[in-house]
Amino acid sequence: MDQKVIQALHIYVLIIMNTGFMVHVLLLPNILSASQRDAWISVLISVVPCIVWTLFIFYIYKKLDKEDIIAFLKRWSTPFVTYIFTIAFGLYFIINAFITVKFTVIWAKANYTHDIPNIVVVSLFTFICIFATYKGIRTISTLALLFLPFVTFFGIFVGLGNTSNKNYELLFPIFESGYRNTLNGILYTSAGYLEIIVFLFLTPYLKNKLKAKWLLLVGVILIMLTLGPLMGAIAEFGSVEAVKMRNPAYEQWKLLRFGYYITRLDFLSIFQWLSGALIRISLCLFIGHKLISNSKHQKWILLSLYFLVVFGTLIHWDATSFFYFIYKYFFPISSLFLLSSAIILLFLIIKKGKGKGKGKGKGKGETL
Repeated sequence: MDQKVIQALHIYVLIIMNTGFMVHVLLLPNILSASQRDAWISVLISVVPCIVWTLFIFYIYKKLDKEDIIAFLKRWSTPFVTYIFTIAFGLYFIINAFITVKFTVIWAKANYTHDIPNIVVVSLFTFICIFATYKGIRTISTLALLFLPFVTFFGIFVGLGNTSNKNYELLFPIFESGYRNTLNGILYTSAGYLEIIVFLFLTPYLKNKLKAKWLLLVGVILIMLTLGPLMGAIAEFGSVEAVKMRNPAYEQWKLLRFGYYITRLDFLSIFQWLSGALIRISLCLFIGHKLISNSKHQKWILLSLYFLVVFGTLIHWDATSFFYFIYKYFFPISSLFLLSSAIILLFLIIKKGKGKGKGKGKGKGETL
């Protein structure tokens, strides 16, 4: 196992950059598709499930006591369960990396790289990701810490800069089509927050301890990253047009202007997007590689994983079918998977506690 090289602050920042990219970019159009005008209501209602989930995962973290999840499973479950758990999460992280790369290529092709072959775009971008993953969690977390202030500034800049373009009356009336759409949106909104469980795979590299209050603050930030651009998209474009957009957070940059002569500031969003995608891809494949191969001498496995992601991205898959797959299958299945995994971990933790209790009881009996 690698030595402990990161601080609690790095974990918080990694969650914001990794999961923040998911809720801000990947999840936003799906919430709008599910809830339409009531999407922002779905996010507000999801605050309570988000808080409960964060505290639940923190409880698991405390019980694991910084122990590696795989090592914990080997001690307290069967080899079959450990094997299935390892392979399932390995595939989960690899698929997440693939979806992020594919989504990024579709976005780049639609806006900036019309005449550039996909293989050039994918190769150049993934090369940077390979370097970050190869260097390890310390490099990835340091990059996240460097990127976050700029990403935050640009987000506030576009939000405040578009104030004159927003009509918040477009957020109403709510529940125009009943409550069903709102409930559907809650399912998709919660899918983003379930990903907080990812930090359990990073705690073995942690020097100090995480705090519940700071994790809750991270949860609040993720809610703001979802709510802000969601309300902005509806207030600027209207619910009908916002639902049609594949990248509503990005489209808001096209409205931004600075003074009379400076327009089309959407080039700033390129840094926002690519920095978030870089952290997400490199982190997912770092964890996925560690799960699949524990040997430090098998670096070729990392290159093979990146090759699979690049090869999968270059296979023709039209944008409409891709977004339908994410909406209909990926987010519902991944949510069920993460929730089930957390419940299994909780069951094993309870089993561990009972096992210790029996051990103590036997010790007292022998003494007597």
